[in-house]
Amino acid sequence: MRRLGPSTEGFYDQLLKSCNFLASLRQIHSSLTTSGLINQALHLGAKIIIKYTTYGEPNTARSLFNSIHNDKSNSFLWNTMIRAYANNGHCVETLELYSTMRRSGISSNSYTFPFVLKACASNSLILEGKVVHGDILRTGFLSDSYVQAALVDMYAKCGQTDDGCKVFDEMSVRDLVSWTVMITAYEQAEKPEEALILFQKTQQEGLLSDSVTIVSVASAVGQLGDVLKAQAVHGYAICNAFLEDLCIQNSIVAMYARCGNVEKARLVFDMMEKRDLISWNSMLSGYIQNGQASEALLLFDEMQNSDCKPNPVTALILVSACAYLGSRQLGRKFHGYIINSNMKIDATLRNAVMDMYAKCGDLDTAENMFNDIHPSERNVSSWNVLIAGYGMHGHGRKALEFFSQMLEEGVKPDHITFTSILSACSHAGLIDEGRKCFADMTKLSVKPEVKHYACMVDMLGRAGCLYEAFDMIKQMPLPPNDSVWGALLLACRIHGNTEIGEIAANYLFQLEPEHTGYFVLMSNIYAASNKWREVGKLREDMKNKGLKKPAAFSVIEYGKDIQGFHTADRVNPYWKEVYKKVESMAVEIKMAGYMPDLSCALHDVEDEDREHMLNYHSEKLAVAFGIMNLTPEAVIQVTKNLRVCNDCHSAFRFISYIYRRKIIVRDANRFHHFEGGTCSCNDYW
Repeated sequence: MRRLGPSTEGFYDQLLKSCNFLASLRQIHSSLTTSGLINQALHLGAKIIIKYTTYGEPNTARSLFNSIHNDKSNSFLWNTMIRAYANNGHCVETLELYSTMRRSGISSNSYTFPFVLKACASNSLILEGKVVHGDILRTGFLSDSYVQAALVDMYAKCGQTDDGCKVFDEMSVRDLVSWTVMITAYEQAEKPEEALILFQKTQQEGLLSDSVTIVSVASAVGQLGDVLKAQAVHGYAICNAFLEDLCIQNSIVAMYARCGNVEKARLVFDMMEKRDLISWNSMLSGYIQNGQASEALLLFDEMQNSDCKPNPVTALILVSACAYLGSRQLGRKFHGYIINSNMKIDATLRNAVMDMYAKCGDLDTAENMFNDIHPSERNVSSWNVLIAGYGMHGHGRKALEFFSQMLEEGVKPDHITFTSILSACSHAGLIDEGRKCFADMTKLSVKPEVKHYACMVDMLGRAGCLYEAFDMIKQMPLPPNDSVWGALLLACRIHGNTEIGEIAANYLFQLEPEHTGYFVLMSNIYAASNKWREVGKLREDMKNKGLKKPAAFSVIEYGKDIQGFHTADRVNPYWKEVYKKVESMAVEIKMAGYMPDLSCALHDVEDEDREHMLNYHSEKLAVAFGIMNLTPEAVIQVTKNLRVCNDCHSAFRFISYIYRRKIIVRDANRFHHFEGGTCSCNDYW
């Protein structure tokens, strides 16, 4: 057999360095094999193994590994194959080879474990990772800094931040990579405070962060929603010349948006010299997160004129914008855009489009899309969309039918399914059915969460079973949160129960002292009972805390335009004509028997003044605009950002009868379909 001399070895080494094509690699491999030289220099065989795996030929790489007859008691070749597998995402093969290595009696070392742990981290294989951790302890490599860093990374990516922190605390040497891994772990585990504490410690130790660290820190600040901290991170990025990095610019935009400062996010976005798809999607998403769907749609128009082509993530954002606005016309437009652009429609996007149609009041299209999906391809999210959609429209029985069909087809419900079905039962007043669904959760291996108890409290409370709802809260195995007490407070508002309402409100003021809605809700309860002194105290508390009642806003589609109205709006260009129409409508519906619900006017003034105030609620202005401008056969569809008030609900029943119009109102909780003097909710909402 010919020996491989230094010059020959150098020749092949150079060939492999310059090899950029699979065909060339095969020729080099063939030459070394034919001459029998492949077994004489392990490092050449190792390089070929790595290149084969990089070119997407893991099986060829493994065949070469198996065929090399050199002394395999040396861990070098095993480590090479494990590294090649792990670096190219072949996690199962990595672990299988590692297991074979152990059974063969080959000693693992500090070059083996980091790549095996990387494979565990990639697929969140925590049990396998703990086995490897045990091997590390037994072989005495736990003190190696690379192995420690890989362990921290594995535990972090498997969601075991506490175990990762234990390893991190015991590390002899902690470099920036280790700190960043731990910071990212806390950020991804939605523990932003811990992430920021670690970041502060890196600064105290004199470590200069890199782009990966800043991206994680920006995300953590976004989770906290702290604008002051966001400005500090932004300033840090500027001072350390990180803001030229596109990834960091994108993370700053997303951070400001999550903190509610969309104006600052847009300022950073506008100053970017270069934008990629993530830049556009981050800004679009920021608008949607902050309830500025119209601005998102305008930005999308700019995006279409740029060099950046929208992707399915962009489509998801736009579809959610249409759902937020409740605009059926825009929804159809963007659905057509998705189809015409030949964009890949996966299950997530398809379900989002279905959800959009349901939230835009077009249940027929949503159900038709569902029926077009082959039964074998319907996932639990597809069923959830339809169940939630029918529940939102008050069709509780229909939602229950789909739930039963889902179970019959062998689809396992999840926690979202039960949230949707319990909510559907609540809106339709199906108390016994709701109780049964709640009892069936554990039978179907779904553990009730706080949100499911909130649905039950809402369902019982709406039905007037306030004391049963209160007892359920007291017997909860989990600490009740603001959504649970909020459901009880809303029920007290519906049924005028001041006593339990005060108990719920006191808990809410402790849990969410800055939440304006709960102060307003309790204020409504006091106002309905003419307890104006208590109303005044709450308003004074709100003023001292700097809290303001969220402004009511309603929108209505008019041709290709969308008209929006605030309560007592004098900004909309049509406000004068709309006011006249509202006033004439008020006279007509009163003649038909409508009685104003003065409890919905939260001011201690004369009844006549309170009645006058009711006329200018945002949803009434939008409906009046629709009657004035839409053809008699057109459906008047209004979307409101808050819950529709009792007075407007009563008025719309009369308006639908007198004007012979179909009116659909989507408020913050559900749909109301008014026609012929009745509402689809049967006055139960």
